Amino acid sequence: MPRVFSRISAFLAAFVLLVAGLAAPASALDPFTGYLMVHFIGESAQGEQIYLAHSKDGRNWTDLNAGGPVLLSTVGTKGVRDPAIVRSPAGDKYWIIATDLRIASGTSWGDASSKGSKSLVVWESSDLVNWSVPRLINVAGGISGAGDAWAPEAIWNPATNDYVIYWATNSALNGVTKHRIWYVRTSDFRTVTAPQLYIDRGSGQGIIDTQIIEVANSLGGYRYYRASADGQITVEGSNTILGTWTRIGDLQHLGISNGATGGNVVEGPMWAQTNGANEWHLWVDQYATGRGYMPVRSTNLGSTANFATRTDYSLGATKKRHGSILNLTAAEETRVLAKWGASVLRRKFGYKIGRVIRGSLRRSWSR
Repeated sequence: MPRVFSRISAFLAAFVLLVAGLAAPASALDPFTGYLMVHFIGESAQGEQIYLAHSKDGRNWTDLNAGGPVLLSTVGTKGVRDPAIVRSPAGDKYWIIATDLRIASGTSWGDASSKGSKSLVVWESSDLVNWSVPRLINVAGGISGAGDAWAPEAIWNPATNDYVIYWATNSALNGVTKHRIWYVRTSDFRTVTAPQLYIDRGSGQGIIDTQIIEVANSLGGYRYYRASADGQITVEGSNTILGTWTRIGDLQHLGISNGATGGNVVEGPMWAQTNGANEWHLWVDQYATGRGYMPVRSTNLGSTANFATRTDYSLGATKKRHGSILNLTAAEETRVLAKWGASVLRRKFGYKIGRVIRGSLRRSWSR
């Protein structure tokens, strides 16, 4: 009997260590093992909320939380679109920021863009699974005649030791009313600097969606690359987030545009680097045909000539709308799957403990 309890104690000790690992913060320096996509799914009753999907290879996705929303907005319009997820450089804090907009409530697109919310919705977490209540940060209130604040993104800027939040606002400037990209700086996603103009394509060309990715080894000649839906899907490079950007190219050679040259009309460009490889996917939403996101592959972001579409991917059961992808460490991935991957881990380990205990007791009693 003592041997039975010794084995049980050993198993329980191992289980406690595993559970402790679920709660431990991950270092941003740990290798990445998976991917997390944060997104919304459309204009249904609960479609404009926060949804998550997981992938092991970065191309094939599984809906988390049984395909249901994981976070609900209770502030502003009580709906969110275009969410972006941000990790601190130390890997000890995370934020989700999103457009404060709920078309499902009956809001027209005209009203949403001309007299919509000037604030973003923010959630905060220290472990990626337990999130604060949502709050609003007013980013566009200082823009004269601002009609909205759409499609936010954020990135850590080592040059200023804080985060750059950038988004699209529809307003009049130099006699032209259209969407342009603006930015603020923040250290805590609570207080922000005055908004500054970031991207203006000139003439009457508006721009709503843009996303930046950092390439640590500056492969292709630049540390940062951004993709913008500005009539084309334009790719640019820079070595500083708030400095000068150089146009690299677009996706016209693939028959892809944001409407300026027709073809496959897409929006919502979303970057992700393949774990452990010099390979990137630029996901674009084929909204014009309703086919959802598809990945465009590159092994060198310094030229769009090597960009190529691929068909070996799957997006799970729900329709993924404009979001962002976070590369996950093993610790982060374990926590996320334990929380929303179902019951799989809870059932698995609960069953194993019960089975070991029952088996050990049966063997002991049979003696």
